[in-house]
Amino acid sequence: MKKRVILTGIFLIAAAAAGFLLKQGGAAVRVELAKVTRGDIEEYVEEKGILMLEEETSIYSAVSGRVSKVKKNSGETVKAGEVIALIDNADLNLQIKGLEAQKFSVMAQYNEAENPADEEISRLRAQLRSAEAAYEESKRVAENNRILYEAGAISMDTYKSSLIIMTDAEYNLETAKSSLALAEKGVSEYVKNQYEAQLSEIQARIDQLRLKSEDMIIKSPIEGMILTVEIKEGNVVQPGAKLFEIGGSKGFYIESNVLIEDIAGIKTGSEVRIEDEDLGIENVRGTVRKIHPKAASVMSDLGIEQKRIKVEINIENALEDIRPGSDMTVRIISKSSKNTLIIDEEAIFNYQGKDHVFVNEGGVAKLRPIEKGIESKELVEVLKGLEEGEEIILSPDDSIEDGKKIKI
Repeated sequence: MKKRVILTGIFLIAAAAAGFLLKQGGAAVRVELAKVTRGDIEEYVEEKGILMLEEETSIYSAVSGRVSKVKKNSGETVKAGEVIALIDNADLNLQIKGLEAQKFSVMAQYNEAENPADEEISRLRAQLRSAEAAYEESKRVAENNRILYEAGAISMDTYKSSLIIMTDAEYNLETAKSSLALAEKGVSEYVKNQYEAQLSEIQARIDQLRLKSEDMIIKSPIEGMILTVEIKEGNVVQPGAKLFEIGGSKGFYIESNVLIEDIAGIKTGSEVRIEDEDLGIENVRGTVRKIHPKAASVMSDLGIEQKRIKVEINIENALEDIRPGSDMTVRIISKSSKNTLIIDEEAIFNYQGKDHVFVNEGGVAKLRPIEKGIESKELVEVLKGLEEGEEIILSPDDSIEDGKKIKI
C-alpha cells in the first residue's frame, strides 16, 4: 500500500513538471543572436566590367607595297605624327621624277612659244622695213607711169604692170605687219590653253603620286601606346590591310552590360564600386557617365541569350599596371541609405505572406513583423518593427516558434 502511494506521488510530480514546461514553451532551444544596429547600406547591381581606352585607333594601309621598316613594337609609347613604319616607294619616286622632267620640257616649249627669240623679232622688223620701202617704191613708179601713160609716152600694159607690182608690194607689207604683230603678241589663246591644260594634267599626276608617297610613310595619328603590330618587315600589304592598333593617352573608362531588368535604378551619376582580387583592385570608385539608349542581345557564359544595356563608367582613382581589355567586378549603386537600422538577412523569413523575425525578449522568442527597405548582399534595412539594440535570431528553423524559450 505504501509503495502504491509513493508511485502515485511521483506520477503527480512528473505531470506537474510537464505542465510547467509546456506552459514555459518546453526546453530552451539554442540559437544564434545578432543585434539590430545602425549604419549605412547600399543596394547595387553587380556585373562584369571591361577596362576600355578613352581613345583607340587602328591604322590601315592606303597603298600596296612591301614593308621596308617597322619602327615601333607593341607596348612602346608613340607621339602624334611620329613615323612608325615605312612602305617601299622607290617606284613612286621614279614616276614622280619622270613626270617632273616631262613638266619641265612642256614648260620650256610653252615659254618658247609665248616669248619668241629676239632674233626672230629683229628679222621680222627688218622684213617689215624692206616691205615698206618696196611698197613706197612701187607706189612712186606706178604714179610716174600714170603720168607717162596719160601723156602717151608709155603703153597701157606698162602702166597696168606697175599697178600690179604696187598691189603685190602692198600685200607683202600687210603680211609683214601681221607677222611682226603676231610674234610680238605671243601664242594664241587656243595654243596657250592647250599648254596650260597639259601642264595641269602633269601636275595633278605628280600631286597624286606625292600623296600616295606620303601614304607610304606610316605615322601615328595620336599620342599613346602601340597595342598591336600586324606587320613585319618584308611583308607585302594591300590597301585596307591593318597595320597597327594604338591606344591613346587620355585614360580609361569601364564598359559594362547591365540586364535590362536591373537598369531602372541606375542613372547618370550613380556611384560605382570597382574591385578585382586577381588584379589587386580594391577601394576604387567610379560614376556612371552614360547609359546607352538601346538594348542588345548578349549571350551569357551559360549560353543564355539576355537583353542588356551598355553602361559607361568613369574611373575616379588611378589604375596602376592594368591593361585595356581586363575584366573586373563593378557594383553600381542603385539605392543607398545612411544611419539606418540594419539586420542580417538570415534573420528574415516569410510568414503568412509578410516578412517577420524572431526577437529575443528575456530569453523567449517573440514573433515580430517588419517592413524591409534596401536589400544589400547580406544586410537588410528595416523601416518598421524593430529598435536599435534589440536582439534577433539568425536562421530560425522549425523548432523556433512564438513564445519558445531560447538560449545561446
